[in-house]
Amino acid sequence: MSKVSRLVAWSFVVLFAIFLFATAQEGDILLLDGKKYFIYTNPLAPFLQKNPGKLPRPEVTSSSNWRGYIATWEVKQDRLVLVDVEMKHAVTKPGEQGFSTEPRSVMSEMFPGQKDVLADWFSGHVIIPDGELVNYVHMGYASIYEKYILLRVENGVVTRKWKADTAGFIKFREAQFAAYKKTEEYRQALERASKEGGMSSEQNEEFLREFYSERYMSMIFDERP
Repeated sequence: MSKVSRLVAWSFVVLFAIFLFATAQEGDILLLDGKKYFIYTNPLAPFLQKNPGKLPRPEVTSSSNWRGYIATWEVKQDRLVLVDVEMKHAVTKPGEQGFSTEPRSVMSEMFPGQKDVLADWFSGHVIIPDGELVNYVHMGYASIYEKYILLRVENGVVTRKWKADTAGFIKFREAQFAAYKKTEEYRQALERASKEGGMSSEQNEEFLREFYSERYMSMIFDERP
């Protein structure tokens, strides 16, 4: 591939990333201790990566939900279980132009005969914003709240639960990114950005910090936060 072609390809990736993260995203739902939360983690993603045909093709796409679905989770006896997956369904009413949307469960299509599915494919942190919104950011999962609940999950089992205020969460996030920067995955991503992006090293790092935020915040590293 020529240098011009690589630059065009990387520019497309950057523009695609900007499109994905330029809008605040709708999080999955978590039921925990009798309360409902929206989370900053996508625990279904590893399952879909290994089983790409399990999720039905979306009828409606939205810039505020690039995943194409909303999964509902519940912590039951220290186990993270999937209880529902919904996708937007297009509804056309007689005599009206265009269409409206309503949620449609696809749980029975993905997991026939199963109601609660242990998320044994997921090991990582589940980030749960709580309390008041401190700083709204119109990008991905970047908004900041006054407090958080964080879960450490290993093969679907919750092994740790702790709380953090805004400062504590930011410290956790920065520690996660610092650990992620030591990985081969980050090194390769940075190398691609440096060779093809035409941006400064600071811009490349900031781009990766934002683009991979859900990824590195959910990861478990050797150092505990």
